Amino acid sequence: MSYLNRNHITNRIGGDGDGARTGQGIYEESSTPKAAIGDKLEFADGRVFRYGYTAAAINAAELVSQDVSATCLVETDNIVIAAANGFSPAAGSTKLQITLASITKDQYAGAYLQIANDGGDGTGEGIQYRIKSNSATGFTTSGKVDIELYDPIKVALTTASDIAITGGLWYNVRAATSATDYIISGVSPIAFTANYYGWFQTAGVALISSDGALAIGVNCTLSDSDAGHVQLKDAETEPLVGYTTYASDDDAHVGVVLQGLVP
Repeated sequence: MSYLNRNHITNRIGGDGDGARTGQGIYEESSTPKAAIGDKLEFADGRVFRYGYTAAAINAAELVSQDVSATCLVETDNIVIAAANGFSPAAGSTKLQITLASITKDQYAGAYLQIANDGGDGTGEGIQYRIKSNSATGFTTSGKVDIELYDPIKVALTTASDIAITGGLWYNVRAATSATDYIISGVSPIAFTANYYGWFQTAGVALISSDGALAIGVNCTLSDSDAGHVQLKDAETEPLVGYTTYASDDDAHVGVVLQGLVP
């Protein structure tokens, strides 16, 4: 029995079926955006895709992650700036400044500003805000980055508040690696050129490059040594990618039912 692969989906974005509006299918890449980063494409067979932007060339069938060094900031103390020049960390404000060097315009757009205070540091802890845009360092004030949030600050921050930034999952993606770029956000259905846009699979049955021969029905995780590949899960500290649908040859490809990713 054959099935017509129509795009009856929640967002009705992409694909070749009813409601398509972008003109970019899952087997195409584009040098210009045809949808918003993170937009969702869902098929009736359980496959789900998210629209993303590449930071580097990517092979087909590779696990991808955001470029952590470019999109994230580890927990950092005392970089929130007091109210000045129209920027404020007060409750109700959507614009604030932080001290941070060498940041480019919109490097953190779509990321999450997370208030991660420890001990008695600052206020506002335990709340995160999505970042709408950011300036380059020094655009308004020397050494400072202007940040605009989608939503107003709920609880006022102080200059002692500790913050971290977790990047948007589908912006500046590249082949995932266990040591550096490890926030797995999807699988590449085709080979991608650096700085191009396209769809990345986040749920359903996917095809992924394998590190070593894998048996049928085993749990797999991101490879310790081969970028973008899966390996047999050998430690509970390794986040689950999914389970295999058949046995694979050494350093080949394997079917995987994806689990543990944001669908």
